[in-house]
Amino acid sequence: MTPRKEKALQALLVSRTRAEAAKVAGIAESTLRSYMQDSEFVDRYKQAFGDIVRDAARQAQQTLSPALSTLREIMEDKGEQAQARITAARSVLEYSLKLCEQTDILEQLRELEKWKMESEER
Repeated sequence: MTPRKEKALQALLVSRTRAEAAKVAGIAESTLRSYMQDSEFVDRYKQAFGDIVRDAARQAQQTLSPALSTLREIMEDKGEQAQARITAARSVLEYSLKLCEQTDILEQLRELEKWKMESEER
């Protein structure tokens, strides 16, 4: 990939809009649009963006346990105001349910992918 395209790729990753990315990269918006038609450029962008998302997910996972511990402490502290305890309990319930739902969806997706692979092998 050319240095110009690499600069545009990096600008896309840190900018809020494509117009802003083009400006940061020092190229015209039309040039950036043409880059977005290049499959190699798009593949590199998707890979880089995926890396950023995975890093953010790892960081979020690292804060999950302390956050839940904090909510649990508030929820179980009889000295806390009732509203604070209720809010903490509600948060724990909401996030626990979402996590269970997402875990179930991921498991179903894995099963579907496994079924698809087995079907293709036949």
